[in-house]
Amino acid sequence: MDIFLQLLIGGILQGGIYALGAFGLSLIFGVLGVLNVAHGDFLVLGGLTTYWLYTTFGLSPFLAIGLVLPGFAFVGMVAERVLVRPIRARTAHEFLVASILITLGLALAIEDLGAFAMVQPVKGIDYSLAPVRVGTLVISSLRLLSLVVILVLTLALHAFLRRSLAGKAIRAVIENKEGAMLAGINVSAVSRNTFGIGIALTAVAGVFFITIIPVEPYLGIPLTLKYLSIIVLGGIGNLPGTFLGAVILGLAESLVGFWLGAEWSVTVAFVILIAILLLRPKGLFG
Repeated sequence: MDIFLQLLIGGILQGGIYALGAFGLSLIFGVLGVLNVAHGDFLVLGGLTTYWLYTTFGLSPFLAIGLVLPGFAFVGMVAERVLVRPIRARTAHEFLVASILITLGLALAIEDLGAFAMVQPVKGIDYSLAPVRVGTLVISSLRLLSLVVILVLTLALHAFLRRSLAGKAIRAVIENKEGAMLAGINVSAVSRNTFGIGIALTAVAGVFFITIIPVEPYLGIPLTLKYLSIIVLGGIGNLPGTFLGAVILGLAESLVGFWLGAEWSVTVAFVILIAILLLRPKGLFG
């Protein structure tokens, strides 16, 4: 029973980390129609930035969020202006293909530069807190605190999209871009802000990721495929469904990794993606 609860907590935390990145990919695709292949690489960059802040300045990963979030939001806005906006005038099909190729090139460039810059092949943060003991059960305080912060960020994102004018503008563009333009919404500004938010969310996911799993340069594209599996599982554009899909994937990886071996947990996302595309293309939650 104790082992099962440990696996349950670990799976939910892993799912929460996946959810932050998947939220960003879902928002970017919903507003801009861009399938950002480099999305997972920004998680790696967020993790490496956290590693640098921790080893150089001794900054706690939780405090590093205050720098990673606005810093990568700015990076995302610049990336949208430089890489995405110049191809916006193309037809929908041409735009989708061009955006995939451009972000794929960006992903490969980030991975190669990261591999060249890293002195050690794998990096992780040796950061720990005193565990919580409940009877015979020992729970990692770091994982619990990370899960709480992830839930707070998720609720904050939900409140932002539901209550703020900028969030409502994002939702309007997702629902009907032409109608939003007729209503006077600046779609270019919404696209820029959404890309910044999406990149910032996945970079923050990297803050938590590097505290539990070592980060290596070529992790980005496989993570992007996992994000894609999650948003297909939860229903594209459905953020609550995305969160549930991420938790399902995290739990599946945790349980499969324990019972069948860690090497099998890597394939879970792709099995889920194929099954959902074949059996329920709209996702489990519509």
